Amino acid sequence: MENKTGKYFKYAIGEIILVVIGILIALQINNWNEEKKNNKIEISILRELLSDSKTNLASLEEDIDLNRKAIQSNLLITDFLTNGKTYHDSLDLHFGFIQYNTYFTINTGGFENLKSRGFEYISNDTLRKSVIDLYDRWYDFVDDLGDRNNKISNEQFNPKYRAFFKYYKRVLMENYVSFTPANYNALINNEDFLKLLYEQKYNNEFNIQALESTIMEVMALIASLETELKNN
Repeated sequence: MENKTGKYFKYAIGEIILVVIGILIALQINNWNEEKKNNKIEISILRELLSDSKTNLASLEEDIDLNRKAIQSNLLITDFLTNGKTYHDSLDLHFGFIQYNTYFTINTGGFENLKSRGFEYISNDTLRKSVIDLYDRWYDFVDDLGDRNNKISNEQFNPKYRAFFKYYKRVLMENYVSFTPANYNALINNEDFLKLLYEQKYNNEFNIQALESTIMEVMALIASLETELKNN
């Protein structure tokens, strides 16, 4: 009797061990599948963030180029006016370029996707912090800068500046506006007009500094994203 009881007990223990092992294996497989699924989601998010970052980088670089062109036109017109040089209609394009300001729209699809799913999907803590910092700090700063420029242009600069011109011509296909002075000779050494040019040049220079700082952050994030994707 004791023999049978011992055998039954051993059999029951064996069955329990097998059940426990089965459960552990099932949990391990489930965890592995979940980890694999999360890793696929993470890679998809990282690729989207990388694509957005490259698009945003190109847009920022283009914006810097346009600000530089505005400064070049500003310096050329300032030289003509302070030295009493003769007007010719090629200056109209430069009068138009001067009024350019930063209007930057960022691509946020990848970041919004990350926010909706949860920031924890980026497993690398340093990379996660870099992504959040770029979008919540640097991009917000550039966005605020664009709003500030828009407000200054519409409420302060443009009304005063355009009062000196008789008409302007917008060429949509070429993405520029030319301005023809109402009286070019009246602009020569005109302190009010030269002050407007100086203030606008200062704004363009500030824009470039802000955009260059943001570009450094974007380039750093691109490098980090590419490294993380390579390691995955």
